[in-house]
Amino acid sequence: MKKTFSFLTLCFLLFNCQGEKDQDATIINHYVSEEMEALGLPFSDAVQVGSMLYLSGQVGNIPGKMELVKGGLKAETRQIMQNIQQVLKANGSSLDHAVKLTIFIDDIALWGEFNEVYKEFFPGKKPARSAFGAEGLALGATVEVECIAYIPD
Repeated sequence: MKKTFSFLTLCFLLFNCQGEKDQDATIINHYVSEEMEALGLPFSDAVQVGSMLYLSGQVGNIPGKMELVKGGLKAETRQIMQNIQQVLKANGSSLDHAVKLTIFIDDIALWGEFNEVYKEFFPGKKPARSAFGAEGLALGATVEVECIAYIPD
């Protein structure tokens, strides 16, 4: 009896877990903004998997143009954060729901300048974060930021 119960319980759990896995695996949406579409770049602004949103790396370009904002790292960082906000909003999320950011910066000595602007956009709770020194960022940018966010119901 004990073996039968365990076997039936195991079958039930496996069946239910598989059903949830199949449902989650089918919910994948690719978001490409009109600006990105016009540029013809070979990637999506973001990909939604279930309630999670994975943004492509953002540099401080003027939306719809292959041109960085003028003013160096601080200006680029502000534009990046505005670009991220725009993609999050278009997909039902916001910076309040950002859970992880990855920063690529071409001169780690400028980290303090980056943080000054970053804190303007995250004055309270801050998402988890990683940073890497990197050379050769797109468009000759000084910084690039990736974002993972949650889409609330």
